[in-house]
Amino acid sequence: IIRCSLHSQGLPAAAIEAVPENCVSTVEERTKEDREKWWKMGLKAIYEGKLGVVLLSGGQGTRLGSSDPKGCYNIGLPSGKSLFQIQAERILCIQRLAAQAMSETGLTRPATIHWYIMTSPFTHEPTQKFFESHKYFGLEQDQVTFFQQGTLPCISKDGKFIMETPFSLAKAPDGNGGVYAALESSRLLEDMASKGIKYVDCYGVDNVLVRVADPTFLGYFIDKGAASAAKVVRKAYPQEKVGVFVRRGKGGPLTVVEYTELDQSMASATNQQTGRLQFCWSNVCLHMFT
Repeated sequence: IIRCSLHSQGLPAAAIEAVPENCVSTVEERTKEDREKWWKMGLKAIYEGKLGVVLLSGGQGTRLGSSDPKGCYNIGLPSGKSLFQIQAERILCIQRLAAQAMSETGLTRPATIHWYIMTSPFTHEPTQKFFESHKYFGLEQDQVTFFQQGTLPCISKDGKFIMETPFSLAKAPDGNGGVYAALESSRLLEDMASKGIKYVDCYGVDNVLVRVADPTFLGYFIDKGAASAAKVVRKAYPQEKVGVFVRRGKGGPLTVVEYTELDQSMASATNQQTGRLQFCWSNVCLHMFT
């Protein structure tokens, strides 16, 4: 399995098909009335405590030259704010906006968004200490929950296990996909249900531009009655190293295919009607689930 994954020649063309353009909605192209409707629907759901936010933050900042959790990293802003602080402040802002919007209807209590932060055995303790030392960036301590993702053995390119010591295997976090098992094993799905959370905004920590708890996205999601959705960005060029959304098989379910799984001809294929890339909707790890 390891050797096949390292030397994949790509998926056969018959195995996947492009996502139709009508499956994607561009907010800027929708009417002002639609945008306002989704914004208000999202704020109302947030005020009612129906939205939880899951942050995928198990990775270390090794590619940034740091062994600290990515969220602790100073990305060079004039303010010196970390990713964790920026995202926490955005949650605070959305809470204020939701409370302000609902105050116009006579409701006066504050809004609360529960933030579930996935760590790994390597980042759990430093992440918790970082939040504690910064007083949770103004959030209430009980609205922030830390939970750990699982690990998998490390394997070399020739398919052999890597040893940490002569008697133990080296292990690494099991990736963003580990969030589902981690939420279940931590009993956080039950916790969400007990809090009345119906929708989950899930995103990766290494995104300074992320609109955490975006009311428009949430309102759109609720309006369409979807079980899952994702924000996407159109690929800039065929060789851009991003995974893309596709359909598995003829009319099959939506899934993500990594750029290593697309051969050159598929990556460069264009839509004859639009002139744009066929496989163009990139996965930037911005999801919404029920």
